[in-house]
Amino acid sequence: MYRRWAVRLGGALVVLMLACARGAGLELTLAGKPFDVSGWLMDRQGVPVNQSTPDDRNLQQLWLRSKYAPLPSLTFDATFNFQNGGPTTERTKAGIYSYRSVFQSVSPSVTFEEAFAELALDALELRAGIQKFAWGKLDRVQPVDVLNTERYSDPFLLDEDERKIGVPAVEGSYYLPRNRWTPEEARLTLVWIPQYFPYWFPLPGERWYPPAGTPPSQFPVAPLMRSVPVGFHVVNSPPPSFQLDNCGYAARASAFTAGVDYAAYYYHGFDNRPAFLLTAEATGEPLSMPPYVQNVAATTRLYPVFHHIDLWGGDAAYAWDRFTFRAEAAFVSGRPFSRDLRTLVSNPSQLTPAIVDALRQLAAGHSPAEVRLPQSYEVRSAFDWGVGADYTWSDYVFLLQINQTDILNNDVDLLIRNVDTVLSANLRGNFLHDDLTVQLIGIQGFESGYTLLMPRVDYRFWGRFDARVGYLFIAGSQNTVIGQYKDNDEAFVWLRYLL
Repeated sequence: MYRRWAVRLGGALVVLMLACARGAGLELTLAGKPFDVSGWLMDRQGVPVNQSTPDDRNLQQLWLRSKYAPLPSLTFDATFNFQNGGPTTERTKAGIYSYRSVFQSVSPSVTFEEAFAELALDALELRAGIQKFAWGKLDRVQPVDVLNTERYSDPFLLDEDERKIGVPAVEGSYYLPRNRWTPEEARLTLVWIPQYFPYWFPLPGERWYPPAGTPPSQFPVAPLMRSVPVGFHVVNSPPPSFQLDNCGYAARASAFTAGVDYAAYYYHGFDNRPAFLLTAEATGEPLSMPPYVQNVAATTRLYPVFHHIDLWGGDAAYAWDRFTFRAEAAFVSGRPFSRDLRTLVSNPSQLTPAIVDALRQLAAGHSPAEVRLPQSYEVRSAFDWGVGADYTWSDYVFLLQINQTDILNNDVDLLIRNVDTVLSANLRGNFLHDDLTVQLIGIQGFESGYTLLMPRVDYRFWGRFDARVGYLFIAGSQNTVIGQYKDNDEAFVWLRYLL
């Protein structure tokens, strides 16, 4: 408790010192050229509403972006994130997040968000290094935006760019010369990703570790006429190695015609969404009389899995009067979809043959014995699409969007429904010369049956300070991707200083 309050006090003192300094930004020069440094310092406190909700620590973040252009056509850009606290309550170390591990909790930590060099010529742009991509035209959920994996330790309060993990990539863009055969702003972009960086997942016991990813701690075994304890561990599988077969490739062709901004996409590489494999084994000692085994216990282990996907997609946007209409669609082949681990191992009759076989091995003195579980994920093809429109009037913006995922040829219960329709809404109003912003974000899953609401108020003062107060409300079925967090409601407040 004393350490928590010491961290909070330290964060408050840092903010106070920056305020007294009346920071005017950092202006440097290197070899006679400007070296720009910008960023922000934030302190956030969450207040859980439900007593059963795991607590968040006070979160401090320092984002720094440096930009240097030694030549008019050459730019070096790097962004770093220094972070302490937040949902990383089961932290195992301090230092740098690993690009080789999925399950990790690092605090304090430093993350290289982006670090790349960009060469801009007349019609050609080249960029190489750790990058983040923002493909697609919809809001929050973009079916074609699959080049970057995400961190899931803080999935709702972080902005989209903060959730994304930069990947090593080489990107080249070429603007086609304008003539009567080519549309306006025709552009071809090719991306090569030589090394896959996996998603980052919280540890069991942390606030945003998914309840659907935890099997029950007791399991009834009919032949023993009692329940046996079940241990649970998460294990990091080694990500795909650096070799030609594991590289990712992407292409984007975009143009502008008759007021329509449109693009076509292709991607081959590892899926950016998480999927896991659950295994189990039993231990016990043989007996010379029924039930022929004693001191039986079980252990389950959860491993991340990585699968190649192929994606073909497209998007379009059109502005008319005060409206902007958007559409996006993608066909994905070979995507792994996770199942609910709680239901996967909670049906004794379904597992009876595997349990009987494991008990037979234990009785023969073979301990531990594998318990063959049903597959914890299924590889399917899917069609993702979405349409949206936003309307701007005075200082108000209203956005409405519908996304749907259609999983093809599936007869297995997954955490997501075979047809899953999600309605998103975003209402924002600006007041007091745009210093005050009132916003309501809402998400409703129809087939799955879940609701997310996040009202929040932002106020900018003294030129460089932002304050936010909000509330996160989640409700719905616990057997859904978002509804499983229905006990995680919280109020939150943060103060941010712009460097």
